[in-house]
Amino acid sequence: MKKNVKSEDIYRLIFVSEPQMSPKGDRIIYVKKRSDKKDQCYYSNLQSIHVQSKNDHLFTEEGKHQDMMPRINPNGKQVVFLRIKDGVPELRGISMYGGESRKLADFPNGDIRNIRYSPDGRQIAVLFSKRKEEIPYEKDKPKEPVCRDINRLYYRLDGHGFIDEEPAGIYLLRSSGGTPKKLTDCAFDITSFAWSGDGQTIAYTTIDHAEPELHMEEEDIFLLNIADGKTTKLIKPAGPVGFLRFSPDDRILYFSGHFNPNYSWGADNMDIHALDLNSGKIKNLTEKLDRTTDMLTLGDITPSFVPQYPVISDGLMYFTVSSKGTNPLYVLDLNSGDLETVLEGPECIIAYSASEEGKDIALHLAQMERPDEIWHLRLHEEKHLTRLSFNNDKYLDDTDFRIARAETVKMKNTEIDMFIQYPPDFNEEKKYPLILNIHGGPRTQYGYTWFHEMHVFAARGYIVVYSNPRGSQGYGKNFADAITGKWGQPAYDDVMAVVDAMSRRPYVNEKRLYVTGGSYGGYLTNWIVTQTQRFRAAVTQRSISDLGTFFGTSDIGWDLVSEFKGTPWDNPENYAKWSPLTYMKKIETPLMFIHSENDLRAPMEQAERLYAPLKYLGKDVRLVRFPESSHGLSRGGRPDRRVRRLELILEWFDEHA
Repeated sequence: MKKNVKSEDIYRLIFVSEPQMSPKGDRIIYVKKRSDKKDQCYYSNLQSIHVQSKNDHLFTEEGKHQDMMPRINPNGKQVVFLRIKDGVPELRGISMYGGESRKLADFPNGDIRNIRYSPDGRQIAVLFSKRKEEIPYEKDKPKEPVCRDINRLYYRLDGHGFIDEEPAGIYLLRSSGGTPKKLTDCAFDITSFAWSGDGQTIAYTTIDHAEPELHMEEEDIFLLNIADGKTTKLIKPAGPVGFLRFSPDDRILYFSGHFNPNYSWGADNMDIHALDLNSGKIKNLTEKLDRTTDMLTLGDITPSFVPQYPVISDGLMYFTVSSKGTNPLYVLDLNSGDLETVLEGPECIIAYSASEEGKDIALHLAQMERPDEIWHLRLHEEKHLTRLSFNNDKYLDDTDFRIARAETVKMKNTEIDMFIQYPPDFNEEKKYPLILNIHGGPRTQYGYTWFHEMHVFAARGYIVVYSNPRGSQGYGKNFADAITGKWGQPAYDDVMAVVDAMSRRPYVNEKRLYVTGGSYGGYLTNWIVTQTQRFRAAVTQRSISDLGTFFGTSDIGWDLVSEFKGTPWDNPENYAKWSPLTYMKKIETPLMFIHSENDLRAPMEQAERLYAPLKYLGKDVRLVRFPESSHGLSRGGRPDRRVRRLELILEWFDEHA
């Protein structure tokens, strides 16, 4: 007999990522991650798939380590990857034909952020951030200092902690291994880089500004001549930069970005631009799409914010965008500018890489039907899409669930996409409680993914509806920009319209409505309970309650200047107007706070500032604090804490039935 989805299934599910296609298109290397119940952490190894036979087998050994970031040598004979064991990073190499891996270089006391082979495969460039010399170490682990003397604005990062590293720079070593040589010495982190086709130049991005922390979205592009170490700064309008990619003849540098810096995060699209390295002219190639090239689909099995590296072959560029809950694959004719959809779904392409000829593409694909797997897209005479990994099939065979349904709610001036997760034994003749689940970001999107959290709630007898209100990405610039300077609206109207649409259905018990959300979704949950008493209970997670204090306590709080067009001291009325704390006396809905004690994005004080006065006033509230956890608890936190979080939400809703 099949079992319903449970919160503890996090220990049974396999997480795939980072597919790498071999130059000949005959093999795929990918990362296979699992939860360890005994050690309460995640371990991963590399897998190898033979494309023709679909044979999926161990490539690196399983063990108490994390193997990640695989890169295949253009000669097709070697794979380099990052191994983290006991918190220490190692750059390792292994033959494409298997065998034992070996250490290629020491990169102690720091973070390896990216790896790329040179086009001829003889060298490896590594983006590495080294711990500062003054940071004390004990047994390869940093010790707490006597004190921290801070004179920066950007001095900590959620999920990482205090920034004790030097700015990330590019290091070079032979592909056979050896001592890495540092090529760059920038005042701020290098965020992305790319090799030229002739292997003589590396393009990279960094912030080259006298006050970089006040200009975080003004990234510059530099060309580094590897032979003499000289750099050239390219002229472009100010704005953020995503990926970099040279044309095959090295005459054009393609990059993603926009030229609207210091604007609301995510409100503008990251378009693809072509920069002519001879004339300096820049052309926007994807403006008419009105979609961002950032991967902004959220999930708890599916990774988010995965950077892409477009495929260029035969005058064509293959890339993905975020669009209406999907991440389709597009092809751009670099000569004519024509755009076509190659793979539209509905599904989400999370990551991809291609063979040397660009005709065989390895895909990390997310779908509603199953947890993520690895697929092969063949683009020869005809297009063929084939699934090659089956990591979660046994789990699916043993588990009873319904595939979520996608529907649209029509409003006066727009349409709102929503996804509905029904219980596995759903019967239209019965009445079911409804949970409204709100995404964070705010400029991200829910989409066509298998979402563990939604299935857990549905398995316990709830209908779950999750939607993309205005302010979400994936629906064009105007849609994303709709909440700038006014986070509570029109998003509140949109999610309530979704609740209205669901409440009209005869199988929804409109007397048992519940709401939850995390990050911006937590903010909107707080906002909702100050505006209506329609919900029986609410759970606000990693939320924001006071925008004014958030400015000073969040790791990126000063970014609100671009969102609300001024500082809290210059524009206190607007910050107060859109802060749920301002209206806390109106809250009557039973409210649970779930917050991580090490959350640097939405700090613990954001929960405390709302919880304490409500408790003082005798309201039905409860505060749950997760120690040692960051903002990303729900999708990457310690497994037992992820399980407990889901159970707490259900306990609270069940208590208020």
